[in-house]
Amino acid sequence: MKRLRILASWLGTLLLLGGTAPVAQAEEPKNLQVMTWNMCGSQRDTWNCAGTGTPDQKTDVVKYHVDTNYVQAALLQEICEDDLTLLMGKLGSTWNKSFFPYKWSQNGVTWNSRCGNDGPADRADRIGTAIVVKGPMADARQYPITVPWTGPNQPFQCATAVWWDTTVCNAHLTLKGSNPDHPDWDYRDDQLAEIQAIVAGFPHMVIGGDFNAQPPDSAGGKPSAWIWPDGFYSTGPDTPGYLECDQTGAERTGRPTHDGGWKLDYLFSGETRRWCALGASAYSDHHVMIESVAVS
Repeated sequence: MKRLRILASWLGTLLLLGGTAPVAQAEEPKNLQVMTWNMCGSQRDTWNCAGTGTPDQKTDVVKYHVDTNYVQAALLQEICEDDLTLLMGKLGSTWNKSFFPYKWSQNGVTWNSRCGNDGPADRADRIGTAIVVKGPMADARQYPITVPWTGPNQPFQCATAVWWDTTVCNAHLTLKGSNPDHPDWDYRDDQLAEIQAIVAGFPHMVIGGDFNAQPPDSAGGKPSAWIWPDGFYSTGPDTPGYLECDQTGAERTGRPTHDGGWKLDYLFSGETRRWCALGASAYSDHHVMIESVAVS
């Protein structure tokens, strides 16, 4: 109580002398490292992930980047649910997760996609996408976007990394030709427009994932440049939209993120980009991408 009286007296004297109390300083930006990786974790023959490593090897890749590159949020695609449990055991109790499964739709009737084949001895746990965050997670949910009436239904999900007050979103867009009834239909334009409207409501946001699309200014991406909505993929600083992790200047390109030589994986944010890292992995056909942003 004596200390409080002294402080009150000091403030009163300062005001009488015409001085001003110290102005509160703005908080310094918080650095956040976000990783995206398509793990190619399926053990189903038709997914073509054979020979890309064991669940232990794949989850060790994530743990390595957490320990070495200080990843604090990871957006994971094609991860089996039991492998996510394995990963969380390696990360520890301070981490939290959100998982949503892939589904197959047959004329609007859906069921969960299995990690393994359909035999009784094959893995029956679900496969899907996950967000893992260091510290508390809030508002984890799946948002509805356009998906095939017949074909794969891949979730779009977001969650808030509470320590950074930043929403991180995980997308896995539908590859053209996925609807066997209408192989010429392309869902990515609708999905990107819907995602753009969703993330516009988040004050601080990082969105990433496997977009199954090449950048609009790359040679391979120009035929499908029309799928990218105006104001989503920025053409450089101080222009509408979000800068991409591996973007240089106004050109909307980037290094390949798939063993086939294509850039399919992205990280977009409206926050200040600090650095972007990209590295191939022996344990997936997709590369690991990490972006560090300064959240202010």
